Amino acid sequence: MGAELTGSAVIVGAGQAGGWAARTLRSEGFTGRIVLIGDEAVPPYERPPLSKEQLQPVAPALPFLLTQEELKRQDIEWLAGARCARIDRRQRIVRLADDSVIDYDRLLLSTGGSARLPAIDGIDARCVQVLRTIEDATQLRAALRPGARVLVVGGGWIGLEVAAAARAVQCEVTLVEVGKQLCARTGSSHLSDYLAALHLERGVDVRLGTQIVALDEAGESGCRARFMDGASLDVDLVVVGIGLVPNDELARAADLVCDRGIVVDRQCRTSDASIFAAGDVTALRTDDGTLLRLESWQNAQDQGIAAARAMLGQDVDYRPVPYFWSQQYDRMVQIAGHCGPVAEIVVRQAAAGGVAIAELDADARLTSAICIGSPREFRQLRQFVGAGARIDRARFADAAVKLSDTAV
Repeated sequence: MGAELTGSAVIVGAGQAGGWAARTLRSEGFTGRIVLIGDEAVPPYERPPLSKEQLQPVAPALPFLLTQEELKRQDIEWLAGARCARIDRRQRIVRLADDSVIDYDRLLLSTGGSARLPAIDGIDARCVQVLRTIEDATQLRAALRPGARVLVVGGGWIGLEVAAAARAVQCEVTLVEVGKQLCARTGSSHLSDYLAALHLERGVDVRLGTQIVALDEAGESGCRARFMDGASLDVDLVVVGIGLVPNDELARAADLVCDRGIVVDRQCRTSDASIFAAGDVTALRTDDGTLLRLESWQNAQDQGIAAARAMLGQDVDYRPVPYFWSQQYDRMVQIAGHCGPVAEIVVRQAAAGGVAIAELDADARLTSAICIGSPREFRQLRQFVGAGARIDRARFADAAVKLSDTAV
């Protein structure tokens, strides 16, 4: 049990992790001062809809984690459009860009990440957009109009969801991915093939193993993309979705240990015992010393909650089981576990054309599960992943065998 928090808790970053941390501090009974510092003009909101519902022609209301009324009711001081310029660890203060100073007893860094951009000529062209904030989503939604020529750079989840949204409004869509398969970091070749076929069927020009070398502005607002093989493509809009860069500059300047993000232990604590971190900006030190980076809304939420509890002095042992979901056209894709090199992949046909994919290690333990259009199977497999269950390969592949009976 750590020291109980008294005094003030300051949270830098008002996204998914920061919003959940603020909520949790209050729900767990903390009565001290909470200051939530965010660089956006709106309160903390759910991020997954940005690449889904918020790109539809008529977007639903933004789902807030904490409305302005809730922030006031819970006595959380929300500083909108504010930027933290420096942390003074010795005096335990944060200095904002306007030179104002805030004292802290515990500090949480949940500064998220910024869209990664390829190092190519013309990447700052007017036609280029990214998708990280509600402002980005609003601008992108306005640009997705029937007949617009859209080039999506990156065959990961953001790129695929943007491609699906663009096709839904009859845009002409070309998607390019430098690798040989889609979603290479988080899924199997079977999933990549399925997604490629899905998008080709819906009219997306999917180009794998293709690299852009430059963007040249063309016309009033469009640009010409030039590729490594000498080909070119004229488009109205380029959407870049190739991952993120953790916003760890503030932590580095404060001499906190960073390595592809702010390094934290299983108590979400940084190299300074009074400073915690959560969400996309973190790199979790695992039991074997390796660093785990999870860029997902589920981790941001769960780690934000865990960090708040650790700040309060509660016993915390954060051991996330990765979970991710994506909606593309009428297909739901769900993933649980650590996708990566595996000994064997077993495929099971599910109801209504769905597919369940089990990724097994050398001991036949389920390291990750991928389900496409099969949410019922996913619920069971997510439990198996969390339990480290061993799977009978033959029984799993036989759809006539009850899924719950495939673990041994």
